[in-house]
Amino acid sequence: MTLPLVFVHGGATVFKEEYHASILEAVKEAAKTGLAALTKGGSALDAVESAIWILEETDLFTAGRGACENLDGEIEVDAMIMDGNRLDSGAVMAARDIIHPISLARFVLERTPVMQVAGNGASRLYDVMIKDGYRTEVEPRRTSNIPIASENDTVGCVAVDEHGRIAAGSSTSGWPGKLPGRIGDSPIIGSGVYANEIAGTSCTGKGEQILRVVMGRMAVAYIESGASVQDACDKAVRVLRDRTTGEGGLIMADKEGNLGFAFDTPHMPIAIAKDEKVSYSSMIPSLTEL
Repeated sequence: MTLPLVFVHGGATVFKEEYHASILEAVKEAAKTGLAALTKGGSALDAVESAIWILEETDLFTAGRGACENLDGEIEVDAMIMDGNRLDSGAVMAARDIIHPISLARFVLERTPVMQVAGNGASRLYDVMIKDGYRTEVEPRRTSNIPIASENDTVGCVAVDEHGRIAAGSSTSGWPGKLPGRIGDSPIIGSGVYANEIAGTSCTGKGEQILRVVMGRMAVAYIESGASVQDACDKAVRVLRDRTTGEGGLIMADKEGNLGFAFDTPHMPIAIAKDEKVSYSSMIPSLTEL
């Protein structure tokens, strides 16, 4: 298989047809930007952060600029990024007034001794991140894209570098009118995101259902037990559907560049970038098209 690669999704849900073209362009741009980070010598973490940053920058998804208000009319966002080879991750939960929580999640991963920061603590940590110069603020509460990639519903990404090192991530605000303080699967290690030295995944859909089956870790465990990447995806969504109401999906990649995806919703926009180009994108992806 071809390495490096970047695999992104824009959520498992139903999107109005009038937005399909814009959504496809967004996921393609995200995948292309993530791949640019890798081809310029960046890490899989650089690729994941860059790709998700692009999706957060649009208003097409329930993340970043498209974040939804909760029951109190406030916006709270969650994000997570994970380094598979180190089994290390950073997550922010119920953070307010932040457009790009994926960058703050990476700051938690790389510059703090903890793995998860929530609420006011996450918002305060954003100010520390800017003060330390880890990321630049180009307008209030908005970080710049990471320099290595500056040229080029829930959102997520899995990236594999040329050496087979894997990273994965996710960013969301949850559904409109959610209970204040609610945290779904996206920033929870093993549920919405998981990566190790074997494979990585980013899940999407109804968070409470994904949490109940710990879908991310389960899917990677199937690969560890000998399943192909695609079989692991199919099994994970089958369990989600059989044990809960379903309504979710996931994307996966292993260290050799084998890819898989599965979903039980009308749409799950994805884009795959490798060989210096976007090789595939679709609102309703099909294995026969890959």
